[in-house]
Amino acid sequence: MRTRLTTGFCLCICCVLCLCACVSPANRHGTLAPPLKIALAALGEHMVEQQLVMRWPGGERAMDAILEIAGGRLRLVMLAFGMRITSLEYDGKELAEQRFVPHAPDGARILNDLLLIAAPLEDLRRALPPGTSVSEARENGRMRREIVMDGATLAVIDYETESPWKGKVTFAHLAIGYELILESHEI
Repeated sequence: MRTRLTTGFCLCICCVLCLCACVSPANRHGTLAPPLKIALAALGEHMVEQQLVMRWPGGERAMDAILEIAGGRLRLVMLAFGMRITSLEYDGKELAEQRFVPHAPDGARILNDLLLIAAPLEDLRRALPPGTSVSEARENGRMRREIVMDGATLAVIDYETESPWKGKVTFAHLAIGYELILESHEI
């Protein structure tokens, strides 16, 4: 029995490490230099529970996250298999992160993806570097955001509602080749 539990735990850790490897700093080609400079006040104050699925060629993993934006600070805890894999705290200037497993996702990458998804359109436009643009289209209560860098589509974000804080959001990072599917619920 103990051998099966140990083997199962080792398999869970291996799955987490595989997930983390797909968004490691080595995969940064064709992306924006993180973190984007967007005031946290632009995001408003939120406490959100998220279930997320990350897909990449040849794999898929699920994680849970708790996100809090309040008092000028952003705090994020990510869990996989009930185990904390990373924690972030961002005050709009400095990013502090703790990684609890080797090769945990890069905090700056996580923060940038969150800002691309949640920042108001005009704040995001001001934060993007020259040669990068963002557009939004709304139809039937749904929204789509596209980020284009140097003429190539970097990311496409589809929102089930017009709010990034509730419902389903699908974030396809075309430059790196992964997709995040977020199911968010405000607490």
